Amino acid sequence: MTHVLSSGQSTRMRLLWRPMLVLLLMASCTVLPEREPVDLFQLPPSAIRATDSLQLSGGLRLMIPESSDALGGSRLLILAENNNFQAYPGARWTAPIPQLWRDWLLDAFWQDGRFAGLSTDSAGLQSELSLNGMLRALHTETIDGRATAVVRFDALLINSDRREIIASNRFEAREPLTNNNAAASAAALGIAADRLAKELIDWAVAHSDP
Repeated sequence: MTHVLSSGQSTRMRLLWRPMLVLLLMASCTVLPEREPVDLFQLPPSAIRATDSLQLSGGLRLMIPESSDALGGSRLLILAENNNFQAYPGARWTAPIPQLWRDWLLDAFWQDGRFAGLSTDSAGLQSELSLNGMLRALHTETIDGRATAVVRFDALLINSDRREIIASNRFEAREPLTNNNAAASAAALGIAADRLAKELIDWAVAHSDP
């Protein structure tokens, strides 16, 4: 036999269900974890300054470098002694590490001033020379018992028209941390990056056509 609820019974059922729905919604909200506050970091601006050398007439396009999966994200990384990557909690770079490196390096080249025209692969512009490579390290690790910032970049200078490698070289720089936290790591990585960039730019200029 089918029972049909009267309009009064239907109204009472709705009134009974409403508090239960509210309680269910409140319970579901309480199981959602609170978002962890995140501090965003960028590499300190390059301290490289323009030289008195003649400016090269050709242009240079900076590419986003290749990297490992670990370096492909935006976490501030620590390479532990067991070769396991960890990350500073609550800290992120403002961009994925390969893009962060490309953009920072572009500013360093602009500061140096010896290349007349600079662009990136994101702009889609043609240039006689391209700087590509593999970013192998932009992290903190323990060296001789001390937390140290390490930047390592395998650079390729390429003739864009002929698609030929003009020169290749590995660059590496290190800088001890003043404190073992994310802010000190970002600061030390900036110092190491500046030291590496100076050598890299001199190398790129030396291997570019006059």
